Formats: sequence, structure tokens, C-alpha cells
Amino acid sequence: MTERTLRPDAATGLRATVPGPGRAGMRVVALTTGQALADGRPARIAALTRAAYHGSDPLPGLPIPDGATETEAGVRADVARGATVWLAQDPAGEPAGTLRVHARPDGAWEIGRVSVGPAARGRGVARILLRAVETTAAALGVPVLRLDAVVERCLPSLYARLGFTPVRHWPSDDKPLTEVTMERRPGAAVDPGTPPWAAPGPDDLCVRWLTTPAALIAVVGDGTAAYPGARLAGIDVWHGAAPYERAALTARLAALGRPVGDTVIAFPSARAATRAHLMPRTVEPRLHAWCRLPPGAELPLRAPSAVPTAAVRCT
Repeated sequence: MTERTLRPDAATGLRATVPGPGRAGMRVVALTTGQALADGRPARIAALTRAAYHGSDPLPGLPIPDGATETEAGVRADVARGATVWLAQDPAGEPAGTLRVHARPDGAWEIGRVSVGPAARGRGVARILLRAVETTAAALGVPVLRLDAVVERCLPSLYARLGFTPVRHWPSDDKPLTEVTMERRPGAAVDPGTPPWAAPGPDDLCVRWLTTPAALIAVVGDGTAAYPGARLAGIDVWHGAAPYERAALTARLAALGRPVGDTVIAFPSARAATRAHLMPRTVEPRLHAWCRLPPGAELPLRAPSAVPTAAVRCT
């Protein structure tokens, strides 16, 4: 896709980024502050955001996303704090998606509230929006794009495919979830092999979640038993867990499932119905979800219980 950087639009006065051909006529525009606040637009942006986030989790049962409760006042406040609202518009000029960008003191552009309307899902709208932001950022010399993604909502893998790299995992302060800050240098090559998680430290305890034809399996540490047909569904990490804490976590998981080995626990329920997998911090607050792959996109394992060792080191 070829794109031009922001320029005044002769018809609307918007600053616009225009996709090249082959994108079903989709156009991306970055609104000026006046345009973002005019003509009932904050209410429409809030409605689009709510619709995008409502029921959007691939694993149901998680706390409601903040975007699902977006309000007109929230949009106005975000713009007042300096956010630039970007819109993807379909050929009829109707909004198909939106996001917001804050310019931070270190020069980074921080992206938030990435939203795609239900009717536009599956058309690459989020990709078009993010690529438009990146193209403009590169032209303006912005050193880095930055965003936060909730691991349990399976979002980091989406952004990793677009070239964003995890730099920091951290616990949400208002929900029992884990977030990851991801960054991308505008214009850098995209490495399709980049995993959507950062490598844990050598003293960190890992829990690997594997889907198998028979059950969902949690492997605490470096279990080596064979699980035919296993696929990697996720990884949890406890920073610096002591041996007694590892034993306590294994016992806690065993009480919730069925032990099938010293550090291997089977759960007969689906991923969304297994709370320890859905939200590991509800089992142990220091156990952070490090990676979650969307249902149907779990990674096949080259060895029966292997995890890509270039990306993961477990104690």
C-alpha cells in the first residue's frame, strides 16, 4: 500500500492519509482538534469504540474492556489531553475504525483505543489504520510507536504481526490481568518470526499451557513428558519464584485440575472455562499471563512438549 503523509483535505479541512489502490476505497484521516470535537463527532467516536470492544474478547469471561464503556465525555477529555483521533472511512465516508495517538515527551507516539466497527471486521481496518499512522510518523521523524495490549485478550499476537515488539510486561492495576507495552520503529522491517512475548529471565518460573485432543494441560517449569498433538496456547511467568513458591503454585493448580505428573496438571474444560488459564492472577497475583494465542491459532510444537527456546527460558 502506498500512502501520502498528512495534508489538508480540500473538501473537509481534515488532515488526511490516503491509502493507495486495492483497499476497497478505505481512506484514513487524522482529525484536527476542531474537527474531532465538532458536529457530534465525539459521540459517534464513542459509539464506534463501544461497539468495537463489546464482545470482542476471543476468550469470553474476562472483565469488560475499558473501551466497551467509552463515553462522549471520555473522548472529549482525551482530545483535551492532546490525543489526535484517526478514522478509517469506507467508500461512503462512514467510519469503519478509529484509534487515538498521543505525542509523548520522549518523542514517541503512543497509540490507544484501536477500534474496528463490527461491520468492518475482517477487512484489515486495524492494519490500515496502524500503517497510516506509521507512514506519517516515519515522514515526521517520530522515533518510536508505542502501545499497550492486554495479554489475556490475545492482542499482542496481532500487533506482533505488524512489527511491534514486546518491551515490558506489567500487571493491570484495576483488573486481574496482565498488559504488555510494545514498540515499533516507524519504517523498520517486519520480522514475521518475532514472538508476541519478551523472553523471561533465567530465574523466572514459567507455566506453559498446551491444548491437546484430550485436555488443556498446564506444565509448571520444564516438564518433558510427551503430549501428542499438543499446541502452545499460552505462557505464564512468575518473576523470581522460590522453590517453595513453585511447589505451592503446582499444588494450587493441582487442586483446580487433575495431576497427571509431578508438575503437569490436566484441565478437562475448554480454555475459556478454565479460570486458571483465563486469568492466572486470580490463582496467584504474582503469576502474570505472558502470552495467549487466540483460539484456533495455537502454535504447533515441533517436539511433543517443546516451547520455542529462543524466546522462552523457564526454570
